[in-house]
Amino acid sequence: MAPFHPFTEDKGEDKMWAKITDNQLVEIISRPKSMTINKIQYPKSIFTSAWTHAERKAIGIVPFTHDGENIESIFYTSSESKPVVKEDSVVVTHTKSAKNIDTIKASMLQSINETLSNALSSTDWIIIRKIDTGKEPPSDLVKWRTDCRAKAAELETLISAKNTVGELESLTIITEEEMNNGKKVSVFYDWPRNPKETIS
Repeated sequence: MAPFHPFTEDKGEDKMWAKITDNQLVEIISRPKSMTINKIQYPKSIFTSAWTHAERKAIGIVPFTHDGENIESIFYTSSESKPVVKEDSVVVTHTKSAKNIDTIKASMLQSINETLSNALSSTDWIIIRKIDTGKEPPSDLVKWRTDCRAKAAELETLISAKNTVGELESLTIITEEEMNNGKKVSVFYDWPRNPKETIS
């Protein structure tokens, strides 16, 4: 994973920096600024291509980078190490940890229930209208609502059958092969199309 950089100054440059003295981190520099180092005033251009990495290192300025995955999702949490001073940089390492599989399944099932509830509630008025006026709902709407319920049941069965975090995560990911075969949405998000825009 590429380092995270919060600002852009010059293309190709490391965009976060650290001031180190005697192998100790003194300051994290999130954006270019003028600095006084060893009683010498330096302009913020020291953080651009006007200076080389070697020149910056000579005055105690090195890249500050993030290594690993910084991720928060229904599948994983991440933690980060304290900054580690290395020879040419200061590095914070992110570690990804899988959540409890039962917690993940509960979150996925909740998402399914919310998606189904939102889908049905958006067109409940068409069904209620039949009770009030006798007007039949469009057949494509009835089929869509049935298909949504079937999709929810299908996903619940798939989730129940999975035994690892990786297997659960695979339900939400499209592989390159699937994309090459024309698939655009993963099975977890591939819900029947809502036909309500055709309803009058």
